[in-house]
Amino acid sequence: MSRNQQSLWHQTRQQQDILSATPARLELVPERASDLELSTAETLRRTQEELQWYRRLYDNTPAVYFSLDAMGIILSLNQFGANLLGYTSEQLIQQSVFNLFDQSDQQRLCDLFTSLLKSPHNEATGEFRLNCPTSKITWAKVTLRLLLGEDEHLIAEESQRTLATLSCAVGSALHYRNEFVVEREEVSTTTKVTPAPQCPVKSPVILMVCEDITARKQAEDGLKESEQRFQTLANSAPFMLWMAGCDGLFTFFNNSWLKFTGRSIEQQQGWGWLEGVHPQEREFCQENYDSAFHARAKFEIEYRLQRHDGDYRWMLDTGIPRFTPNGKFAGYIGCCIDITERKLAEVALQQSQEAVQAQLEEMESLNRLKEEFLSTVSHELRTPLTNMKMAIQMLGIALHQEQNFLSEMAKPPAERSKAARYFEILDNECDREINLINNFLDLQRLDTSARPWVLEKIQVQQWLWRVVELFKARDRTSCRQKLRLIIASNTPPIACDPYSLERILVELLTNACKFSPPDAEITISAHFKAPNIQFQVINSGVEIPSSELPRIFDKFYRIPSNDPWKQGGTGLGLALVQKLTKHLGGTIEVESGSNRTCFTIQLALS
Repeated sequence: MSRNQQSLWHQTRQQQDILSATPARLELVPERASDLELSTAETLRRTQEELQWYRRLYDNTPAVYFSLDAMGIILSLNQFGANLLGYTSEQLIQQSVFNLFDQSDQQRLCDLFTSLLKSPHNEATGEFRLNCPTSKITWAKVTLRLLLGEDEHLIAEESQRTLATLSCAVGSALHYRNEFVVEREEVSTTTKVTPAPQCPVKSPVILMVCEDITARKQAEDGLKESEQRFQTLANSAPFMLWMAGCDGLFTFFNNSWLKFTGRSIEQQQGWGWLEGVHPQEREFCQENYDSAFHARAKFEIEYRLQRHDGDYRWMLDTGIPRFTPNGKFAGYIGCCIDITERKLAEVALQQSQEAVQAQLEEMESLNRLKEEFLSTVSHELRTPLTNMKMAIQMLGIALHQEQNFLSEMAKPPAERSKAARYFEILDNECDREINLINNFLDLQRLDTSARPWVLEKIQVQQWLWRVVELFKARDRTSCRQKLRLIIASNTPPIACDPYSLERILVELLTNACKFSPPDAEITISAHFKAPNIQFQVINSGVEIPSSELPRIFDKFYRIPSNDPWKQGGTGLGLALVQKLTKHLGGTIEVESGSNRTCFTIQLALS
């Protein structure tokens, strides 16, 4: 009863006591009686309005309120609670409250009632599932409170008797389940207590408050299901997974991790997993993890982890921070991948690179020695030959002054004197040796170092005509064939090293003159074959066997029995041609058939 209600009750009680008192003398006071009646009526009206207001407040409180007897029979409930459960108040009054809960939770609810009647605190709580088909809630937090009035000690005694009755009823197979049908008359007969007439005993009243926790339970169920799904997925993953909490301690390791280490999850949790890390990386590993943890940053660590057989394997451990939907740090999740093979490959690659570097340094050293040797050989070989050539020329001049030697040399070979024939042999062999040494040294330089090219823009028509004319003038005695020059009018200029290109064409013309019969025709042509310019040197008279074609560009290789005019050669000319062509970025091919040989060179315009 509220303080206001107690005040109103006290005021009305005083007025009733005044009216019932026996007056000392009888007086007729009509006005006084009328005022009292009006005051009493007003007080009753105000009390009724206040009670109605409290009733509306009770009915519309957003929770489910029951008043129950000790056996769980519903005595009253608020209207909001009835609507929330999907019933009317009339349908639930005098029904067992146990009928509203899931059958699997009815025994726990019964135990809660029992603990309430035993507890000295007169309050008990629990969470239970409802079983109301049209209810808006599924889960409820139940709070039970034993209401005690002025006669608390008498009600407490009655509670103990009710507890005995309740225990008897539970033991008799009804067990507060299903519809909770209790033979109340039979129970009251077995535990009938007749109180003293002067102290009427009231049965205890239990207040039950049900709060809707369906959303929270659904969230918890969803979280449990999500965690179970994660653990199922994590344990079936073929790689090693771990999780750490917001305190930095490791809490979860999947089956792959446990199988790899051969340890239980209890041994691994916290900092236990560090025991398997190689001692050389243990401190490094923990420092990196602590640094990333305090920065809430992603990290990658490589360390050796001991396998169940005692062998250490290299691991790449990657950790990513976890955050809740509201941005709160929740810990880390990470995975480990065995990278031992990669590490071994890196070590092997490093060793190989070191070996290659050593070989390169050795080759560079050898190349330097080779270049020094070639420079020395070039000087030591060319100097005597140059002197020999000069001496031969001076000998020719002296013989001409004494014996008119030039006229002797102009005669046919069969009519010349012995001195003239010996002089010609000496001069030709000296030129041959000079050519051999020049070709050999040029080839070696091309093999050992990249020769810097001097690129120029060449006008093909004028340049090629000049090269052919110079060749005729220089090799007038050795070239007795007819040279034919064909240059297409649409041939564009080419960016190239003119010295190297001239060397290539002169060498091919020299070969063509050597192996073609006198008075034969040798063709030199240039055509534009987009995107290249094509040069060709064609001669007739000698055919190269198809079996020899793959080898004609080899060093010191000469085709057997293919020199009918006994011109001789060094075997280095075509090898030098091929090397120079490659350095110019071009290609060279040879075709031979029907007593005809054709060398074709393709060079890019730029």
